[in-house]
Amino acid sequence: MYIKEEKKAPLGALVYTWKTTAKDGSTYSIDKLLLDFAVKYRAGQGVLDRLAGLLWVEYRHWTSYKMGTFREQFSFELPGDRSFWLGMGLNGPSGVDTRRARLELNPNKVGHSQALWYVFNALWDASGPHERVTVKRWDLAVDLPGSREEYELVKDGRQYEEMRRSASDRTQYLGQRNAPGRYKLYNKTRESGLEQLLTRLELTLDGADCAPDRVAGEWPTVYRVRSEEQLSLEVAALNETDRFILRTLWREPERLGELSRRKRAKLEPLLAACGRVEFDRAAFGEVLLELRRWTERRPETAAPGCPGTWKEIPENG
Repeated sequence: MYIKEEKKAPLGALVYTWKTTAKDGSTYSIDKLLLDFAVKYRAGQGVLDRLAGLLWVEYRHWTSYKMGTFREQFSFELPGDRSFWLGMGLNGPSGVDTRRARLELNPNKVGHSQALWYVFNALWDASGPHERVTVKRWDLAVDLPGSREEYELVKDGRQYEEMRRSASDRTQYLGQRNAPGRYKLYNKTRESGLEQLLTRLELTLDGADCAPDRVAGEWPTVYRVRSEEQLSLEVAALNETDRFILRTLWREPERLGELSRRKRAKLEPLLAACGRVEFDRAAFGEVLLELRRWTERRPETAAPGCPGTWKEIPENG
């Protein structure tokens, strides 16, 4: 009989299933993850039979007939308001493709769940023999120390959107919606009810073979803006017009080229005082290694990256 063990996470702290630290002190981890399984012919029913034996976790089941959706869908509910989703049998123009299955999860929230790996292993065992599971899409999470007001995502030629209620409650988007290459910069402290000041930069990526060169080439310009208080002496020497221009440049650094040579020489050093969030290739390489581990079958006695017995841990995410 499985007895659920719960370990309380520190109140107001963000907990990770797996993470790595970049040179600048930011934290890289894997967020939303979509895994596709190539289920063997007539093996899907065996997976459904194994799910019927999943007695220690609550789940909802529903059926969808909409084209392009999965016929049999399941949402597994875990403690701490966490969940993961399973779809089996893709609805297509010629009927249901029973060889298609998809698992959607947030590793930082459910990576230690025995229920997740029970379902994962059931799918893995029913798939193959070649390319049993592939990474369809995933989100890279980069957690930046500091308040949301300190960071600015710079507009470029890509699609830009912004939702703003206040200076701290503000979300910026760069790139096409629901597509790889989409960036999101938002207040993680507010979103997850944390005590620590944290701003998150999220990037949606396609598949596990994400070349670091490609990601580096598409990496957005994100500045960590120093406050006027931190630059008090330099800012105090400016007149009101120049202060207004400087604040504009902090939000839109690309407009520096619109200034006259004299004005640019005066304000460019203050703009340069902003630190830029750089892409860390080494940290990203470690993320890719961890990502590939999510395509491997796991023994049901140890969680990924965390030796020991299975434990359910409620987490903020």
